[in-house]
Amino acid sequence: MKSRFLLLILFLLLTCTVDAQNKDAQLYARTINSGNAKAHLNILASDEWKGREAGTLWGDKAAQYIAAYYQKIGLKGAVNGAYMQAINAKRVPLLESLKVNGSYFKPIVDFFNMPASISLTGYNMQTDSILFAGYGVIDEGMQPYNDFQDHIVEGKVVMLLGSGPRDAAFSFQQKISYLSFHKAKAVLLVEPVVDNKSDGLLLHLSGNPMMLEGSPELATLEKMGQGMPIIYLGKKVADALLKDAGTDLTAVRKKLTDTNKPYPFVFKTHFSVQASRALDAVHPANVLGFIAGSDPMLKDEVLLLSAHYDHLGINPYVTGDRINNGADDNGSGTTGMLLLADAFMRAAKAGKGPKRSILFMAATGEEKGLLGSTWYVDHPVIPLDKTIANLNVDMIGRTDTLPHPDKNYMYIIGSDRLSSDLDRIVKQTNTTYTKLELDERYNVRNDPFQLYYRSDHYNFAKQGIPVTFYFGGFHGDYHKPSDDIAKIDFELLCKRAQLIFYTAWELANGVTRPVVDKKVEKR
Repeated sequence: MKSRFLLLILFLLLTCTVDAQNKDAQLYARTINSGNAKAHLNILASDEWKGREAGTLWGDKAAQYIAAYYQKIGLKGAVNGAYMQAINAKRVPLLESLKVNGSYFKPIVDFFNMPASISLTGYNMQTDSILFAGYGVIDEGMQPYNDFQDHIVEGKVVMLLGSGPRDAAFSFQQKISYLSFHKAKAVLLVEPVVDNKSDGLLLHLSGNPMMLEGSPELATLEKMGQGMPIIYLGKKVADALLKDAGTDLTAVRKKLTDTNKPYPFVFKTHFSVQASRALDAVHPANVLGFIAGSDPMLKDEVLLLSAHYDHLGINPYVTGDRINNGADDNGSGTTGMLLLADAFMRAAKAGKGPKRSILFMAATGEEKGLLGSTWYVDHPVIPLDKTIANLNVDMIGRTDTLPHPDKNYMYIIGSDRLSSDLDRIVKQTNTTYTKLELDERYNVRNDPFQLYYRSDHYNFAKQGIPVTFYFGGFHGDYHKPSDDIAKIDFELLCKRAQLIFYTAWELANGVTRPVVDKKVEKR
């Protein structure tokens, strides 16, 4: 009878711990306010820091600011007493040039190579003749059609127009396979997309890829051989080439349309193009601050709070404002994490510190492929089996365009994937304190965005550590220079940060750590 009574008491402690409001938690949650948030974000998202790209001087300045703030409020350095955990990485820029009759054209603006198609050694090519082969279609159906006719493509630079009226009969992949099989020297693909790039394509082409030393991605690149070059040309380059044939892009398109017949020809020109990749060593840093737990029995267990502080830097290929300030992505999440650090330190100084330890990680290289968190799980400063959960914060300063009853919502992703305990605590904490709408539409397994796999929390989930990803949603300024501080809703940012603070408070002070009762989901 006595043992049953003790079990009942323990059950009530575990299930009801979040139902009653904790006055201490409320006291320190109130220190998370708009004034402090603005002070941080005005610095993090300023033009002076030019978008905080990982591996740049301005990314380093952001890291130094965070470390200095950790020290100011009293967080301990978690890296043998220091705050910076440098990662070993290689920046892999694409180097490319193109020249027609002695005139150079602008990479990305007038032409481009797809970065993933270029090896470290790349290619360096000159030619004095080019085969123009229309849309590059071969159709052996009821009405045979062959854009190449009797022309031999082996050893030739072949110029093709992009998508056309017969693509259903001979796809882009079939064209490239045909030319590669027949040993064409290179393909010049005239595509309207070169002159009308989407924001996503422009970002992909202009970014500076980065890979961790020792990573499978870097090993693959180092072993990669150079295939047949495919160079995408805009109208300016196409017209410069076709001028040597006494025609232009508009005229050849018209002739192909009007006659509905193949129109291949070889013309003389002076054309050179080259592309390769470089390897530049860089050492951006995770910034790690630590509060030691106050309970002798629990202090070896650690709650990890994270937000990536890097963003996209400068995009020289857009007109007007070129600085991607990243006020929301992820200046807002970094600001929220700093506010949480301050609130917990205030509690610790007043003798109300967390029973478990808390590690604050401002992660680098998230925009480059989750590099900082990948490095951390391979080089943890605290054993991963002592990490009870990760609460990860990204873009909490604005609302999105999807329907909600009002602005007081938060997307939560992943809280139920590994631990029913964590899921319960996340939701009960919100019910008890902040009463936001917790939207889980991005947490469904068939969500097309697959956000569970796309931010730093996933690297911890892969290690069997329960996670929750807090996210405010996408908006029209995502990954654009227009993601500015003027559009941040600081009241909303702070309310969302308070939810995370209350959840962290419960996790850091709970009787037991969240039980992992589900299998790791790997992509």
